[in-house]
Amino acid sequence: MLKDLSEVKAKIKTTVATNNNDLYKSHLYWSQKPYNICDILIENFSEKGDIIFDPFMGSGVTLIQAISKEYSRKAVGVEINEVPIFIIDVLLKKYNLRNTKALICKFVDKIAYLEDYYKTVCNSCGEKGIITKSIFDREDFASDPVIKEIHYNCNCSKKILRKDSIEEDYSMMNGLEEYNQINNISNFELLSNTRIAVYKGQKISDIFTRRNFFIIDKVIEIINSFEEEEQELLNYILLSSLHLSKITDTHSNSQWPLWTPKINCVEKNIIPVINKRAKALLLSLKYAQQNLCSNRYRTDDLINMNPGEFKIINKGIQFLSESDIPDNSIDLVITDPPYMGQVLYSEYMQLYKPFLKLDFNLDDEIVISTAPDRKKEEKEYYKLLDEAFTKIGKKVKNNKYMCMYFHDSNLNVWKKIIDILEKAGFRYLSQVHVKKKNTLKNIISPKKSLNGDAVLFFIKEPYVKTEVREVESLEEIELNVIKHAKYIIKTYGPQSTPELYDDGLMEFIIHNGWLSKLSIKYKSLVEIFEKYLIWDATKGKWMI
Repeated sequence: MLKDLSEVKAKIKTTVATNNNDLYKSHLYWSQKPYNICDILIENFSEKGDIIFDPFMGSGVTLIQAISKEYSRKAVGVEINEVPIFIIDVLLKKYNLRNTKALICKFVDKIAYLEDYYKTVCNSCGEKGIITKSIFDREDFASDPVIKEIHYNCNCSKKILRKDSIEEDYSMMNGLEEYNQINNISNFELLSNTRIAVYKGQKISDIFTRRNFFIIDKVIEIINSFEEEEQELLNYILLSSLHLSKITDTHSNSQWPLWTPKINCVEKNIIPVINKRAKALLLSLKYAQQNLCSNRYRTDDLINMNPGEFKIINKGIQFLSESDIPDNSIDLVITDPPYMGQVLYSEYMQLYKPFLKLDFNLDDEIVISTAPDRKKEEKEYYKLLDEAFTKIGKKVKNNKYMCMYFHDSNLNVWKKIIDILEKAGFRYLSQVHVKKKNTLKNIISPKKSLNGDAVLFFIKEPYVKTEVREVESLEEIELNVIKHAKYIIKTYGPQSTPELYDDGLMEFIIHNGWLSKLSIKYKSLVEIFEKYLIWDATKGKWMI
């Protein structure tokens, strides 16, 4: 029996989406989806003991929430890169927290001497203070820094002090001969892609100052001095610190992992960064102990898996086999598929391999990339996405649901995605808007961009849905669309572009079989809105 989705959608619309809890704050992962929205989906579309599947696992929110004490499901994730698998393995292992705390305290004590490399003369008392960050300019990634300002701590003051640099400060940042002695980092050349600010000939060392690159090398040396079973936790701390240790800007835009600015560059003292990430890991492990199933365990045996256990498969979803996941075995899919060229996950993973030897997979990634060497174009993207969802469709039981994050204003993209999913046996049912904070794109162009996400609901059916016969003319379709948009605005008040898309219009269009005709003439619904509605730029809303 088909589920009434109105209650689920109402819950999502009234929930403030977040991924802000102690478990997820100990690492960075791009486009991480809100755990509390995932909870609503698990609760409403599955039962205790069901198998929850995320074919594009990423940071593992679906998998982790599925094996919480509250839900006690079984979980399966597929992921092509080793970094997210490493993150999830660490977070979901069971540790003696007392012993872990002692280990981390020992590690923090061992790296403390490295702060000597951040010493600077205090302008107030003449004694040595400790730099918190240095601000500098450079012409390009190969240029020497021109230090503009130093922020530091000193025992003579409780405040952060500021000063101009002297020759000694420049030498400590960039001039020490020992900085050439790098023994534990593979300084390989990055894959060039100007879209993510990686240029031909650029090496991993170019996104760090010489001082910080050297200190990370020393931190790795210290980690390697610990017992092998202890290194996993310490490497997790290092991994979660790397994006904060590279050169960034004054706003700490570290979500761009390989980008560095040319002016107002920031070099942080990375010892406090590592100490802070160490504390965050302890909080994560404590949260996991309190909130996740006590019998959580990674297994390869899906057939005999118990609630609370999980399986992770390291390969492209398009290569999934019967032995990986038997056909007709999955009870619910919750996933965030790769969206065209929006996030280049595998290229971002270049940040981690030189330090942690965690590999990334460029060949099998489903993505559009402008990197000249990758040959990842739009046609290839849709071909691989089709192969992936064909595999997924075979694994899901009939009359079970898939909840998929997706957002785009481009009607042609919608048409291609819906066609791929229908071919794989997933019938579109509905969708709901999930609000989040404004992005830069949304602030600059709120009329045309879609902030937040949409959760799309599909049901797996044992037959291929036949195409709806399009009897209306394009002009009739257009008038019906705007009539429905006006109804939404009259009912709920002025609406933003994503609210109109997600809370009625796309569902109305898809169910009436109008998407194909609309996508031929219009790039987005905004072109129709602009003809018939009034845009209130002060509120970022459409009005009648």
